[in-house]
Amino acid sequence: MIKNIWFAVFIFSFANVFAQKKLIPVSHSEITGITLRVGSKKDGRILSNAAAGTLLEMEGNKFNAKVSATEVLILPPFSSGGFSKDSLFKKLTDIGWQITAVKGDKEYTWLQKGNRNVICYFSMDTREIDLYFGETTTNPNQPNPGKNGNSGQPVVNGSVDTLKTNPVHVGTNVNNPANSAVVGIWSATASDQSSYRVNNGVMNYIVRQYSFNADGTYSYVSKAYDPLMDKILLGKENGSYRLNGTNLAVIPEKSVLEAWSKKDGRDEWGQLLSSQNITPENITYQYTKHYFSGIKELSLVLQANKQTFRDGPFSGGTAFNNAWIYGPPCSQCLIKLPN
Repeated sequence: MIKNIWFAVFIFSFANVFAQKKLIPVSHSEITGITLRVGSKKDGRILSNAAAGTLLEMEGNKFNAKVSATEVLILPPFSSGGFSKDSLFKKLTDIGWQITAVKGDKEYTWLQKGNRNVICYFSMDTREIDLYFGETTTNPNQPNPGKNGNSGQPVVNGSVDTLKTNPVHVGTNVNNPANSAVVGIWSATASDQSSYRVNNGVMNYIVRQYSFNADGTYSYVSKAYDPLMDKILLGKENGSYRLNGTNLAVIPEKSVLEAWSKKDGRDEWGQLLSSQNITPENITYQYTKHYFSGIKELSLVLQANKQTFRDGPFSGGTAFNNAWIYGPPCSQCLIKLPN
């Protein structure tokens, strides 16, 4: 096993040194059918595909599954509008793929649709996102235990739990136990997928981030970046919130929208250019704590009878009507505020 891992690492190093120029722009995944962000590329280099195939086969062997076809994709980083794990899995589930996580290894997941089974490898850093798909000729079953007794989580009939919307209250809070259900940081990311932007490779994004505190106060931050604009927009809001059953009332005290210059034209804070007060929006959401079993994450779903300036367009898709889905942010997804 260790030899196989070092062999894969060796091949990756070799591929970086002797890389052929076979990075082809793509708009969708051939194996899964999901659409990809502008700037995504299919890696056609022989050594890169060999390395990716080795990694996928090592994972497939745990489930007695043989990989028949691989797809190696290089996506733009999250900061340039690339996928987070949440947005990737949402695209997959939207077109019918069911997702099962691999216990002990967050980079791998199993996908199942009809009689098709695919291993997915997803790894993101500040420069790019590596996304590999490996279709298997056999159905995965109970994995073989490794020498240390560890194994992946078995795929039961190749499926996962369907969506449920039962409210779940978790955690404890000595000061205010009722507020513990939403305490924490919750984040959502969106981008404009208009035909103009897709056809011209112009990607923007907006990140929205709630921080609900145990003492009943909250803060909200949003960051909007667009290569077509000479400014970066930063929204900031603070206030208090109250829970009553499944109602979450947000009472803002102050809300501002700031415009910042781009440092050296990049996606970095430059100088503060302007600041304007925004009329606070009091609203009461219907909230749900929903556990997505495929990715093993608990998300905060906020529903309302109208859209808000703060939350933007609804993002709940077909699973949740008139709703926004906020998930636990990854370390690269947290908004870094100006100094």
